Amino acid sequence: MSYRKETSPFNPFRPSNGWWSVSVCFSAATVLLGFGTYTFSLFSTALTEEYGWTRTQINISLSFSAFGLLVGPLVGRVIDKRGPRIVMTLFLLLTSISFLLRPMMTEVWHWYALSFIQFIGLTSVMTPVGRVVGLWFSKNRGRVIGISMMGNNFGGVIMPAAIGFIVSSHGWHNGYYAQAIITAIAAGFTFIALREPPLENDAIKAGSSAQIGNNRSKGVSVHTAFRSKHLYLTLLIFMVGSLPFAALIPQLIAHYVNEGISLTKSTMALSLLASSGMAGKIIFGFMAEKITARTSMLISFSGLSIALLLASNLSIPTMVWICSPLWGICMGSFGTLSTMILQDYFGIKNLASIAGISNYGTLVSFGVGPVVAGLIYDSTDSYRILFYMTVLLLITGLVAVKSLGAKPNLY
Repeated sequence: MSYRKETSPFNPFRPSNGWWSVSVCFSAATVLLGFGTYTFSLFSTALTEEYGWTRTQINISLSFSAFGLLVGPLVGRVIDKRGPRIVMTLFLLLTSISFLLRPMMTEVWHWYALSFIQFIGLTSVMTPVGRVVGLWFSKNRGRVIGISMMGNNFGGVIMPAAIGFIVSSHGWHNGYYAQAIITAIAAGFTFIALREPPLENDAIKAGSSAQIGNNRSKGVSVHTAFRSKHLYLTLLIFMVGSLPFAALIPQLIAHYVNEGISLTKSTMALSLLASSGMAGKIIFGFMAEKITARTSMLISFSGLSIALLLASNLSIPTMVWICSPLWGICMGSFGTLSTMILQDYFGIKNLASIAGISNYGTLVSFGVGPVVAGLIYDSTDSYRILFYMTVLLLITGLVAVKSLGAKPNLY
């Protein structure tokens, strides 16, 4: 395959450089995670007032992200065989349509159906990153994966403020219209700029600065992965590592307000958490290049446990400015470290397929976590118990990470 064939004549960017693919992963994560999690609570009150739905009924929609994970292995196989560009573009367009139709809802099942379509798209942004970055960047993959996934947190920094302004000034209907337009723009950018490196060295001849590795064909088969303890340990690690994001972040503003923090300060604390998450991806990505992703994740899970314990009971209000950045740094590192662990223990060849299987571990977090959060709040008027449960599971995650053992010699 030549570089000339790989580049579209209608492509103004001529994406022969891997950083274009990194920017696509960043922008897709910004909209899918920003709108899927960080702006979620902005619409909850309006939906309750207009339709009379309970918080539990609304939160059930968050669990539909689990259904998107069910198709993860299938999506991963397509990406391994055909590349991620068309898959990501289609999923982003579906997500845009789901936002566009929200103002037309009249029944709660409409809300569930559109949420199902929306959360299917999450699979497309999480699965390809490890493969794309692993192919373009072989030497500094930790930091580049971190940059790719910073969009997860960048969406939390800018989207609540931007969409919150639209919702408060022009109503929740226009808030969803804005999300639809932004997501459609991200879909167009993905179609234009996302590429994997050519099979030959034409990209290098053309002046590409990407560090294209020779590991495209290296790694274990899916069958071999199923026979390895590493796959089952990563299932548990993915479940534990995704729980704070799936169950706690959508409720965080409500929790802080419930603990006596003002709405303004709670929103600022969430933005601080999200921005700290961006720093965490770079910090732990660099750390993983030096001391391995496994050791870095042990540090990350330990710090996150401390942050959640501090955030669970804010009897000292100023503690929110300590626990929020610590939470963000440690939780933000999970996407980077989990991707590097998959690369370390399974290789690149079938990485997207194996990542899709490993993401089954998050089915519990995204499928059950939001529902449990709603039930706990409806019965206790507090989220503290949910925080304590999450810390206990993080301790289990520490044991699983430790049990992975040394990185195998795949090459």
